[in-house]
Amino acid sequence: MLSYFQQQRLTLQSGTALPATQSLLQLAGQAELEATLNPKPDAAAVLAAIAQAYQDGYEQQASTEFELQGIAFAGSGDPLLALELLSQVLPAFKAQRHGVPVTLVTYGLVPAAEAEQLCQQLVALEVERLEIYFPAANPPAYQQAVQPQQYGFADVCQFIHTAAEAGLQVSCFAYAPVKQASEIRALAKELGARDWQLRDPG
Repeated sequence: MLSYFQQQRLTLQSGTALPATQSLLQLAGQAELEATLNPKPDAAAVLAAIAQAYQDGYEQQASTEFELQGIAFAGSGDPLLALELLSQVLPAFKAQRHGVPVTLVTYGLVPAAEAEQLCQQLVALEVERLEIYFPAANPPAYQQAVQPQQYGFADVCQFIHTAAEAGLQVSCFAYAPVKQASEIRALAKELGARDWQLRDPG
């Protein structure tokens, strides 16, 4: 399986590479869903999954009175570590469906020195939105919650700021329960995020 619905939005598998110990699906309590996803999607298969969803009437379900949901890339890996796949899929998708927004659901764990170049690449690929997992307001709490493999709290903070400056629509989220929710929300907005959401797992 390459696609599923999360928050009523068509969401696509982007691989299995991760910058942290657990996937966001695992943190959301969706390990069973993760087990059904194809670990090595290719561009043709992803585009076919998108086409099938639209053929099945996704466009009617996905548009609300206020905005078009569009599609998201998430899955068992982090889409920021699947840029080769995205660079094959997104131009073809955008050529067919102008104006349909694309969201990446990510840890945002990018080395600070590479953040600006990466954000420019995302803008060039016509990614509109980032939803970044941001469950803590200080380095020790972030380390405990995320267990990153390489980069850390300062890097994700820099990435949120850089992405917002680049013109990407950034929102942040965490899964309940978290401590210091008001402090996390305030920091996310200070860094440039439009909002911070506390989501229920499952």
